[in-house]
Amino acid sequence: MSRQEQLIEYITDDIVSFIMEDFKVPVLEAMQRLYTSETFSKLNNVETGLYLESSAYVYDIYKSEKENGRIIQQEI
Repeated sequence: MSRQEQLIEYITDDIVSFIMEDFKVPVLEAMQRLYTSETFSKLNNVETGLYLESSAYVYDIYKSEKENGRIIQQEI
């Protein structure tokens, strides 16, 4: 397993846990919610570099996507 794959897996595990805790859903539902998201697609595309960010940062993107129906680039 490459370093990139490891980082993606760690972030994925963390986000599934965050979804379970925040939305009070079982693990399989949390996994389905994440795996069907645009955020997860971006996380798995190593060209985006999203796998280099913290789990909390990626989870914030996921929550924003769910609130807005799509990923919205936040202005700095």
